[in-house]
Amino acid sequence: MRKEKQIWDWRWPETGRSQDELEGEIEKIFSPYEAVIPPICYPGTTLSKNLLAKAGALLARQINAVGSHTHGVKLADGNWQFNEGEGGFEVIQRMEAQVIWMIASMLGGSPETIDGYFCGGGTEANIEGMWIGREWLKQRPDPMDKGIIVLVSPLFHYSIAKAAELLDLGHPQYVFCPRCKKSHLFAPDPTGSGLNIVGMDDKGQMSISELEKVFYLRHYEGFRRFLLVPTVGTSLMGSIDPIQEIGEFIKSESRKTGASFYMHVDASFAGFTVPFINPEVQIGFSIPEVMSVTVDGDKMGRLPYPAGVFLCRKGLMSLVARKVNYVRGYEDDTVSGSRSCISQILAWYLYQSEGIAGQCQYVQTCLDGRDKLVSLVKSQLPWVKVIPCSPWVNFAPMEIDIEDGQIPEEIRERDGVLALYHMRSDFFSDGHPDVCPRTIYKVCVMPHSLPHIERFVADLERAKDGWDKTH
Repeated sequence: MRKEKQIWDWRWPETGRSQDELEGEIEKIFSPYEAVIPPICYPGTTLSKNLLAKAGALLARQINAVGSHTHGVKLADGNWQFNEGEGGFEVIQRMEAQVIWMIASMLGGSPETIDGYFCGGGTEANIEGMWIGREWLKQRPDPMDKGIIVLVSPLFHYSIAKAAELLDLGHPQYVFCPRCKKSHLFAPDPTGSGLNIVGMDDKGQMSISELEKVFYLRHYEGFRRFLLVPTVGTSLMGSIDPIQEIGEFIKSESRKTGASFYMHVDASFAGFTVPFINPEVQIGFSIPEVMSVTVDGDKMGRLPYPAGVFLCRKGLMSLVARKVNYVRGYEDDTVSGSRSCISQILAWYLYQSEGIAGQCQYVQTCLDGRDKLVSLVKSQLPWVKVIPCSPWVNFAPMEIDIEDGQIPEEIRERDGVLALYHMRSDFFSDGHPDVCPRTIYKVCVMPHSLPHIERFVADLERAKDGWDKTH
């Protein structure tokens, strides 16, 4: 393990240190986004100085956005009568409700149909959605007392497994593979409940035929409650599960079998791309079977971390509401409890100032950069395979064969040729149990990487040539 240089003593000092000394320590903090070569796979974005300048003043006001603030009724004059929230913070509460409904409107929702709140990232939003899903399903019949099945594709985000563990929906694990010496073999909970993997196609999208197989198997075993968590913009490939077809499957099977389904869509990444580039692709509340959605403003939403957004159909949050006597309004229905106001106010400011056109332009710029990268790779690097990916998500997943089907760590980590790009990989399974998954590198083209596309391609070639000559 590399030893990090210690920049301060861990002990609480008896007396305060000088401001100049402390400022010097702060100045040492460095972000990879500021490097000459920024990361090629990190999904965050560099932030405008204009936007960040407003954050300090907001912090000084010590605003607590505790609770959620989209509840209430629409009056005859068109105004909205909100439920009472924690006192003294009414302005931020109204602003958060407004920006929640702005985002929901791009996903088929409206103030009359959608509740939600800003939270600590997409992980928290997924936990909230699955928590509500569990409580909703617990009200449905389970005659054989089998529990709840959670259906995901192999490219599900790890937060779904975390949520399943926290909610006691089953305890699966990945186990060691004796063939490739990696832990990629999925072992479901011995009871069959909890996380169940549904096969996917070569584009990394959940397969409806595989969904049918897993459902019928578990239904035959006595399970009657199913929590589906498809992904819109997987973290490895940017692939989009077929939400509309999944909705049709739910409608059909609930009628035929009497099984109960709750669908929570994890659109952490592509929730801020697809509706702006191709609104014809339905991924949200225009599909009746979609109950809740996660989007993530700290990715393509251009907000500082964390800026998760949870959205659900009106009234569902009451399933997890807790009475809190010392809070004005007397209720909290979020995972967070107390939470910052920064992300929602900055979101309100940014989206109001730029409109839909501004977000469309931002996404299209990233997609154009992705297309340029793909074109250069295909024309100059025949040994790099670009995996089929969504045209509406700025990912260019790659299979890069430098040695034994992947990039050796010594040239992509620490001081290697590709180290500055911070390249990350994950497994992509072909669905055959006797075949180990391929290693796919996630390449996410964001604004900070646009000026460096040509150099990235050249450095890939340089890494390959250098490896070949020395090995």
